[in-house]
Amino acid sequence: MRNLLRRLLAVTAAAAAVTGALLGVLLASGHAAVVVTHGVSMNPVYYQGDLVAVARADAYHVGDIVAYHVHGGTEIALHRIIGGDANGFTIKGDNNQSTDIDHPAADQIIGRAVLHVPQAGTALKALTSPPVLALAAFALLGGGTTVLTRRQRRRARRRTSMSRHLETGAPSRPLALDQLLQRPLRAWTAGTLVALALSAALGAWAWSGPTEAGAPTSQAVQGRSMDFSYSAPVRPSPAYDGTTVSSPDPVFRKVLAGSVTVAYTYHGPAGTASAAAELSAPGGWHATIPLTGPQPIGDGGTGKAVLDLAALEARAQAAAQATGTTTTPLAVALVPTVHADGTDYAPALKLTLAPLQLSLSDPTGLSTGQKAAGPAAPAAKERSLALGAWSLGAAAARPLSAGALAAAALALAGVALAARRRGPQDEAARVRARWGSLMVPVHPVPAAPGRATVDVDDIATLARLAERYGLLILTWSRSGVETFIVNDENITYRYRTGAAQVPLSEAGAEEGARGGHTR
Repeated sequence: MRNLLRRLLAVTAAAAAVTGALLGVLLASGHAAVVVTHGVSMNPVYYQGDLVAVARADAYHVGDIVAYHVHGGTEIALHRIIGGDANGFTIKGDNNQSTDIDHPAADQIIGRAVLHVPQAGTALKALTSPPVLALAAFALLGGGTTVLTRRQRRRARRRTSMSRHLETGAPSRPLALDQLLQRPLRAWTAGTLVALALSAALGAWAWSGPTEAGAPTSQAVQGRSMDFSYSAPVRPSPAYDGTTVSSPDPVFRKVLAGSVTVAYTYHGPAGTASAAAELSAPGGWHATIPLTGPQPIGDGGTGKAVLDLAALEARAQAAAQATGTTTTPLAVALVPTVHADGTDYAPALKLTLAPLQLSLSDPTGLSTGQKAAGPAAPAAKERSLALGAWSLGAAAARPLSAGALAAAALALAGVALAARRRGPQDEAARVRARWGSLMVPVHPVPAAPGRATVDVDDIATLARLAERYGLLILTWSRSGVETFIVNDENITYRYRTGAAQVPLSEAGAEEGARGGHTR
């Protein structure tokens, strides 16, 4: 069972290392990316804190969940394609009532969702934070030294208390740092330690700051905003207190007496403004209807646009008859586009048109209207590491560092397991690894006249005798045979590696025999 678990660990470590390497290559080459979800726009498919891996595809189709940069900036949206084509897709969050303003083309899409790990984004952020990475690197790099220190302490205790009884079972093989540094494991150990250090350094850099360099701290510094409001005449009825309905109240169409007027107040540099209504349906149909032409507008200037709900609904119904798709509910976005200082600013008032009412798509945070701020400053650039033609962004470096750290840790565990299983290769080396603290290397010792020689069956017996009488084990090598002896009074206890038995009267220094007695 233990061997099976070791094999499974080795296979798991190898698979993790290969997976980490492939993921690193894909992320670094830009063919894949990792997105950590935020908000509730894709509930119940994804929830906040989920991790989703996306990969580039040759073509994208209706129903695919894709990631793209919002307004061409650094913010990433992960929503579903509901219509359009490669020249411009219509995209919508499953939990949103309206479609996205952007219509990214196929070459603007980062990739299609291929892997979903619930709540892994939250765990990944915690595991790859700088304190955790530093602690993991310290623990892994210091593991071998800790084992070696423990072994030295055990040896010291054995030297000061040699009367302890030895275990009679099979000798254990503690893993020491020198085993990891022996050939051929030396190169593997060095490689895994370098990988650990590099992945820890990469994670510390990726999590030490925001993913964007010099990102704006607030929308107010961007210098443009717009307030929306709407109103419409209604017939006297219990539905309203008066004959006018104003934002943010819904407009009930059964008592509507005219068109809905949308007013907007612009704050920013002077320019020209034109308004349009963008219609979109759940089946993927969308259309843009111009409402007003370009008109001069300055800071604090106002504009108006009229929404004829019956005309908008008739346009959608005609499209439904032609396409055979449903247009209910119909998403209506009133978009005034302000052209100033060579750039366009196009916020949107998002409404939902149903057979019985017109209402705000997102009523939260609204008082008398909707305020939107637009990017007048250049989009923030993502922090990245450049190495020649290769570039790695901070957002991609975060999961990459975590995967590389896990793969390197598993690889180091596999190397340690291999070193433990490999152990000393011959019997003499195993004996020294287990009982080296009791042994003294000497020159071959001749047999003393009148001293009896007793051959013991195993080295454990000889070691028990040495500890019992407080003696040291004398050892030497000759003709490929390792000899271990313990001299006690008039008896020499001896153990030899292998089956060969060589007479004890081998040539050697007699002083070694006298030096072996410690009593």
